[in-house]
Amino acid sequence: MPNLAIIGAQWGDEGKGKITDYLDETADLIVRFQGGNNAGHTIKVGDRVFKLHGLPSGVVREGNLAVIGNGTVVNMEELLEEMDQVLKAGGSLDGLRISDRAHLIMNYHKKLDGAEEKYRGSKVVGTTKKGIGPAYQDKIARIGIRAGDLLDDELLKEKAEFILPYKKDLMTMLEAEPCGCECETLYNKLKGWQEKIGRYICDTSVLINEALDVGKKVLFEGAQGAMLDIDHGTYPYVTSSSTCGGGICTGAGVAPNRIEKVVGCLKAYTTRVGEGPLVTELSGEAEEILQKKGGEFGVTTGRGRRCGWLDLVVAEHASRMCGFTSLAVTKLDVLNDYEELPVCTAYRIEGKETKYFPASISKIERAEPVYKTLKGWKGWDDTAAVVKGGYDSLPSEMKDYIGFIEKHLKVPADIISIGPDRNDTIDRKKDWWK
Repeated sequence: MPNLAIIGAQWGDEGKGKITDYLDETADLIVRFQGGNNAGHTIKVGDRVFKLHGLPSGVVREGNLAVIGNGTVVNMEELLEEMDQVLKAGGSLDGLRISDRAHLIMNYHKKLDGAEEKYRGSKVVGTTKKGIGPAYQDKIARIGIRAGDLLDDELLKEKAEFILPYKKDLMTMLEAEPCGCECETLYNKLKGWQEKIGRYICDTSVLINEALDVGKKVLFEGAQGAMLDIDHGTYPYVTSSSTCGGGICTGAGVAPNRIEKVVGCLKAYTTRVGEGPLVTELSGEAEEILQKKGGEFGVTTGRGRRCGWLDLVVAEHASRMCGFTSLAVTKLDVLNDYEELPVCTAYRIEGKETKYFPASISKIERAEPVYKTLKGWKGWDDTAAVVKGGYDSLPSEMKDYIGFIEKHLKVPADIISIGPDRNDTIDRKKDWWK
């Protein structure tokens, strides 16, 4: 029953797409278990670059099954655009599967998302306004439209006639952009989606579990970071789904005893997009330099990411919530040529030190980082030569940095990423499926 899970150890943007692409070469199934098109993964395969939001990263690799699990929400219009992107680049969609239990993001969800943010005034969450939150709200309120509903014409009519008037009233109350859609128009749109993606819809829980039963290799792909988890993240500045290890079970339809290995994808420094506290956040020129060196601009939003030094309080919290068995440390090359590298090992809150991430957002906002300063390292001219030389060819100070992370988290750094290409990777484990 070989399987792997890849989960971001921070607020997303840790390089999960690259690591997933690196590890899925020999996988049989790649499964997205949460989130929607607010995630952004950039995948490079040879000269081809894919910028994916809704499709699992593994869809670009022929021979895989790429599964959109029941824990996701699907923006069908953007999904169809991504499908076209893959086909135009010479890829195949034969392996795509969409859970019949995955919920759909409708246009009214996007309108409500923007209106709700405006309604919050100065208390904005910083959503991508993609309709993710309102779609999950409908799921919990038991009025959502699921992918499987597209296969039932009568049910689609019933849902269109019930939901649309309700949403129009809600949009009026929140002063949202008006929705000119009528029930018949909505029904016809849903029917059009049925024709385009109906053949990809199935009970993906059965598909995944049957694959595990016969020993196929299954890779579970997290869409966002652990610190955006609805329960364990920096609430309320979080996403609307479970991004931690438990989200795999509920979002893919597998039992806890099915999960064997969990790779925590940890960026060598810290970033986040949108609102919410970032204890190690830099400012001014220092932030601009790190932002520019790291190319820290969102695939989904285009916004510059907020940047700070590595925060091991965050990483420890994520590891405990997700059960990391390995780390993939990414973007180490971005830290080349710094003379010193501060690493946060604790917080000081109201004069007291803690090594544990607080639930209280006000405490996090008042927290001061307690740093351990490590020596930096010089960069190199030939990344391919460094990769070929393996871990021992890395600068000694970089290995000390990695070792400090391993010791603090008590998790081995089995993947070392020192560049954007999938080949710019040092793999210290080799056989991931045993």
